[in-house]
Order: sequence, then structure tokens, then C-alpha cells
Amino acid sequence: MIEEAKELSIKGIDFTGGEPLLVKEVFEYIEKARSLGLEVSLNSNVLLLNKEIAKFLKDNEVYLYVSIDGSNKDIFEKMRGKDNFDRLLNSIELLNKFEIPFSVIFSISSLNYFDASNMVKFAKNIGARELCMIPVIPSGEAKNTKIYIGSDLLIRTIKEVSEEAKREKYSVVLWCVPFVKSMNLNYYVVIDECHVFDYIDLAPTGDIMLCDVIDMPLSEIRTKSLLEALKEIEQNKFYNLLKERAKLCLGCNVATFCKGGCYARAYILENDISKPDPHCPKVLSPSK
Repeated sequence: MIEEAKELSIKGIDFTGGEPLLVKEVFEYIEKARSLGLEVSLNSNVLLLNKEIAKFLKDNEVYLYVSIDGSNKDIFEKMRGKDNFDRLLNSIELLNKFEIPFSVIFSISSLNYFDASNMVKFAKNIGARELCMIPVIPSGEAKNTKIYIGSDLLIRTIKEVSEEAKREKYSVVLWCVPFVKSMNLNYYVVIDECHVFDYIDLAPTGDIMLCDVIDMPLSEIRTKSLLEALKEIEQNKFYNLLKERAKLCLGCNVATFCKGGCYARAYILENDISKPDPHCPKVLSPSK
């Protein structure tokens, strides 16, 4: 599949999970992708990182996204388990020793939203190139445990983070909240758009998913080539519905960029992929 990805002019592969360092074959896959000139990134909690792995990542020019859920031991270990904060810091030392470029990913939840602004200085101090923030999507266990937060609290948290980013002069990238493009945030905050039309979410099952947080396969590569799967996706009704989402918010000055916000949240919370993001303040209060 990696060879076919190269033939189809796909530029890079991001290995994620779960924890990809639990899969011993991931090193073989990374070497294969790099030998073909593909860019490679890895999403990891780095708790399994050691000198051998760090050297491998450096030698293969792998960009790292490090999942960190809190700026101190108490908050972090609520999510990541006892005694793991010190292991995290040891791994960060290795990343810096080997000069491996990395970003921090902070998932905003009811367990840590109050720590979000502190994460700006924390990420800066440990040498991360940027801090990426994403609200926990109400999917899977997060839906069962209800650790996701509502729109008002999310917006307040983002404003606090924006103010701290300006104070620290440090870059923060916001994922899965394209509607905040309409907010008066500062130069240091980058709002990422949805990449559904230029990324492929490939599940461990071999299914290509509409999004990695909703159980909606568009095609699969178990019996099809990647090219055949991509052609099938182009014909999928749900995939094509997403191309019309900007029309949901006619009159909004960021509709073209936002495209109706997160379709996964709309599907999960409203049971309708054709509805705008229920977390957008303009959806909640159209007068805004």
C-alpha cells in the first residue's frame, strides 16, 4: 500500500493509533515510506521511547506529534496513569538530545480544560515547535464517560489560550474548530481547516473512514487496490454531501473556510451529517 501511495503521488503518511510504538512493524513501514521519499510523521505518547527508537526517528527524519494531557503531574496522570509524567519528561529530554522536531497535542476535556492556557508555556519550555489543541470529540469512550465539553466552555478556553499565546509569543494550532475563524484571535493562533478532501483516514481493519472518530467506512483496501478504493470514495454519497456543507452557513463570513464546522460532531450529536457544527456559537445563537 505504501508503494501504491507513492505511485498515486500521495505526499506523506502519519502513523497514529492508539500507540503506534506498540506495533513493532511500524519501523519497517517508516523505513519503506522514507525510502520512497514520502514524508512521515508519528503520533505517540512517547512513553515507550528509548535511545534506540529516538535514533531511528532522527535518522529517518520523522516528525513527532506528542500527546500530552496536562502541564503537571496531577493533571497528566489522571489521563495517562500513575508515574508516567516523569517518564514523559525523560522522553522529552531524549527528543531534544537527538534534536527530533516535535509538536505537542493537547486534547481539551472536562478533566483538563482549566489547564489549557498553562500548556502554552509548558509546550514552549519543553522545546515543542508548536502546541496543537483539539477538543475531545464525543465519540467512543469519550461519549460514554462524557468528558467532552460544551460550546461555551470550549470558546472560553480558546480565548484564554489565545491570550496566553500572545503573551508567550508562541504558536498554537487549533484543530477541529474551524468556526473560531470568525473570532478575534491573535496572530499566534492558527486555525486549521478540515482535511477530509486531502487526507485519507485508514483504520487498522483496512477500512478508509469518513473520519477517524465516526464508524463510517467509505471503502476498504483488503480486497481493493488503493486506487480502486479512492475511486469508490469519490462516488460515496456521504463524501459528496461534505462538499456541500459550506452552503449550510450562507451569509457567514467564514463559511468557505469552515464548511459548516465539524461534520463528525454534527453526526454524533445531531445524528445528521448535513447539519452545521452544534458547537459553533452562530449555530447556537444565530444573532451572533
